[in-house]
Amino acid sequence: MKKLVLIVAFSIVGKFSFTQESVKKDELYIQTHARTAVKEMILYKIPASITIAQGILETGNGQSTLAQVGNNHFGIKCKGEWTGDRMYHDDDLKGECFRKYTSAEESYRDHSLFLAERPYYKKLFTLDIKDYKGWAYGLKKAGYATNPKYAYSLISIIERYNLNRFDNINEEQTDLVLAELFPNSYTPALPASEKNETVQLATNTNEKKEVNKPLISNNLTNKKTLKTKTNNFEFPSRRVRIHPNGKIKYIVWKEGDRLEDVAKAYHINLQNLKSYNDLAFKEEISINQKIYLEPKKNKGISKIYITKNGERMYDIAQNNAISLIELYKRNTMLPGQEPEKGDKIFLKGRKS
Repeated sequence: MKKLVLIVAFSIVGKFSFTQESVKKDELYIQTHARTAVKEMILYKIPASITIAQGILETGNGQSTLAQVGNNHFGIKCKGEWTGDRMYHDDDLKGECFRKYTSAEESYRDHSLFLAERPYYKKLFTLDIKDYKGWAYGLKKAGYATNPKYAYSLISIIERYNLNRFDNINEEQTDLVLAELFPNSYTPALPASEKNETVQLATNTNEKKEVNKPLISNNLTNKKTLKTKTNNFEFPSRRVRIHPNGKIKYIVWKEGDRLEDVAKAYHINLQNLKSYNDLAFKEEISINQKIYLEPKKNKGISKIYITKNGERMYDIAQNNAISLIELYKRNTMLPGQEPEKGDKIFLKGRKS
């Protein structure tokens, strides 16, 4: 009898310890990702409480393989349109394809776009942003998850941690709400405007005085405007497109882009990137120009291309994902020679 009592007692203690550990991980997940969820709510009108609850549920409070290896916090599968990195994981079926991200923030943004851009979630955006129950049931009805208790699970998480408190605030108020929800474990970050260096000065009487020294000098005689550099590659996978000629990955060049940033964002050697895009033949990159992230093909899809006014061989090569040298060879032209309007340029085969 005593053995039975001990077994039951240890079982209860074990379950209690497991529950406590799970709660701590949930709280840490909320504290880590609440600000991102609120930011997405402001931009896309998806309740932050729903986003956080989905993150906790889909990742097992951030512990899942998808989250830790692929930064995938919402269990979003590749689908046909996905051109970014991917990983394979057993889900409803064995070895299913899931989206892989460079950061949790990129996963959160893709989650927002995933809901906002699909017609079967359209009705959700007519709900009040504070109607987390309507959103929970709506997600289940629209087919977001196969679990029959999905809506109940989301609502349970939201109400357990009072996540609906995040549905009526702005991004700057996130720290305040977190401090109120988790007074024993959360320390608000100091606002950037109040960050000061504290310099400890010892006096002759061995007393210490604190002198606040601003990190940025308020020199009124020096009114230089500081420009914040735009990060064009905050979510690099969102920029990747696929060219039909060989399904080659590329991005479209936009203002502020630099080749060094492209190489870093997509983990490509800089010289290889230049080689992929025949940049030895061109000094400047134009806005809206295609920049390939892997080698172009030796031939095109169509056989012949009719040159438009002002088009150069480089333009034709980039638009059709063909190596510039190969394009010159197919058309018995020397590097540097340019076609005239109306000329036939062979993308396949060779000019006789």
